[in-house]
Amino acid sequence: MGTFRFDWRWVALIAFVILLLNVGRLPWPIIVAALGGGGGYLLVMGWRAWTSGGSSRGRVTYWRGQRYEIPPSRRGPALPRRGAIGPALLYFLIGGVMVLAAISMLVQVLHLSAI
Repeated sequence: MGTFRFDWRWVALIAFVILLLNVGRLPWPIIVAALGGGGGYLLVMGWRAWTSGGSSRGRVTYWRGQRYEIPPSRRGPALPRRGAIGPALLYFLIGGVMVLAAISMLVQVLHLSAI
């Protein structure tokens, strides 16, 4: 049988949904922090998915009983695999919208708009 594995991201997602359902009752700094923090986290996850997709495996060499891992030589800018582009773009899109929503709410509340 498989072992039970706790993933804190599900708890964070449920808390975020509950937070968004109570937007009208919560103070604006909490909403801005949740949108900005969640969007920033998704942007970081998108960057990780984008940059880790293009790496290939290095070489492993044994010399006198020691194992040496030689990283692959870099040949120009690393592009992710085709399978990694979709999830990375989804992370970037949702995270960007959340960060822009937080900035928009902050500008609206602080009356920083020039219009």
